[in-house]
Amino acid sequence: MNYAEELAYWYLRLNGFFPISNFVVHKSSLVSHTSDIDLLAIRPPFVYEEVGGQPQDWDAYLTGKLDFNRLIGVVCEVKSGSFEDEKLFRSDHLRYTLSRLGLVSPKNIEQALAGLSQSATLEVDGGTLVAKLLASSTEGRDGPYLSRSLSQMEDFLAERVNRYQVRKYGDRMFFPSNMFQLIIAQVHRQIAQRNL
Repeated sequence: MNYAEELAYWYLRLNGFFPISNFVVHKSSLVSHTSDIDLLAIRPPFVYEEVGGQPQDWDAYLTGKLDFNRLIGVVCEVKSGSFEDEKLFRSDHLRYTLSRLGLVSPKNIEQALAGLSQSATLEVDGGTLVAKLLASSTEGRDGPYLSRSLSQMEDFLAERVNRYQVRKYGDRMFFPSNMFQLIIAQVHRQIAQRNL
């Protein structure tokens, strides 16, 4: 993963999702060439953790857009440079990932695909929610997707570490991400400097 994908990964993870990075979209009868989706993520409705997994810990943007009381699947594209909107969330990739997420029955895939082509979120089988999320270097992007900038994601991570800084700093080496360990160390240093 590059740094932008890692930011998006940890943003989703610290919002109660279980993400998979660089999901391979194989060339097949409906996909013209092999590619990948930056992140797929699933969030069950009853996520809880004493350190950093309580309702006040979630990003207000996401809780305003998604109902965290239901099962949620997210398809996330990450763009750290320039890109074209029409190349985001390609229908052949969405069809493939909707099937792989397993949250939409095969008979409803085309209907779900049509709904997601016009909307950022869609209620599918059994009340499950599926969403498209763009993580990019630009704030306030509009489109048929949810949008968070990389700086907003980084700020969210730093705020979460700050809220639980004693535990996060003490446990920093258990996180399998050099980038996230660095964010924890930076927040710890900022707090130490303020207390001098």
